[in-house]
Amino acid sequence: MFNLGKTAVLLSLLGVLTGCSLLSPAPKDEAMANLPQRQQELTALTEFEINASIYVKAPGNSVSGGLKWQQQGDFYQASMQNLFGLNVFEIKTDKTGAEVQVDGQTHTAPSASVLLDYLSGWSLPIEEMPLWLKGMAGESAEAMSYDALGRLQSFTLHDSQGREWQVSYPKFFTNRLALPKLIVLQSADTRIKVAIREWNL
Repeated sequence: MFNLGKTAVLLSLLGVLTGCSLLSPAPKDEAMANLPQRQQELTALTEFEINASIYVKAPGNSVSGGLKWQQQGDFYQASMQNLFGLNVFEIKTDKTGAEVQVDGQTHTAPSASVLLDYLSGWSLPIEEMPLWLKGMAGESAEAMSYDALGRLQSFTLHDSQGREWQVSYPKFFTNRLALPKLIVLQSADTRIKVAIREWNL
């Protein structure tokens, strides 16, 4: 088993992916779809790519990098890049489970959360990440609040180890789906910001 800092693994499994192609710019400003239609379209949105920056402030350490995420139905591929644009981690999921590549080694497990627990002891709300990236809450979400336009503004959830996270959306793109532009996750000792630059639908 390789030796890897906890914060690095935290970043890898929160934001690891492939995304080899350039992502197109976010849609131009337009009126947001009515709420029922928006909810239906978000639910139906099962294939997308994002290009983002990720910032993590954990006990004793702060790290930042680039995040690319490619959602393909129920599964995804993700990667994190360093400041020089080089891939640091890659992770992918499929019907057989999850696989992460780091430092030239490959590790597999039934799920990404199991990999996270095994590699570093960290826990993260990654099982529902395809939902909260889109600005949606899963079945386990609690204390949901909405803004004046009816968009989900914040909610709480628990990760695989039972840790509570507050998820909030300070900024949205001004397109018809009002997709998240900035996502903030806060636990008792860790703060994560995902600043999305581009969506490719």
